[in-house]
Amino acid sequence: MAKILIVDDDEKLLKLYSAILVKEGYNVLTASDGRKGVDLALSALPNLILLDVMMPDMDGGEVCERLTENPKTKNIPVVFLTSLVKEEEVEYGKGDIGGREYISKSTPKENFIARVKSVLSK
Repeated sequence: MAKILIVDDDEKLLKLYSAILVKEGYNVLTASDGRKGVDLALSALPNLILLDVMMPDMDGGEVCERLTENPKTKNIPVVFLTSLVKEEEVEYGKGDIGGREYISKSTPKENFIARVKSVLSK
């Protein structure tokens, strides 16, 4: 099954998303900050990265930029996780910010799983 890296500074959300994805059969890795996320992405080479937008120190945009610049990680799909938009806004905006997909943290579990499966199937 696919390996998914979740990078988020909110430990409760890390545990929640991890539990949901493990139950679906995915191998889940977690990092609680951007620097750890970059290091883990480089060493584990996951199939997908779920990346919080707003984090202290190194935000999701900077993490994504570093991953995109590295030949080892540049082709790994990144989906941003954000509380800045509601699920309805994701649907309206087609879940895309500047060419990157995103998932609202208010997204129902079923939609979250469907979105992850959709990205992994591309």
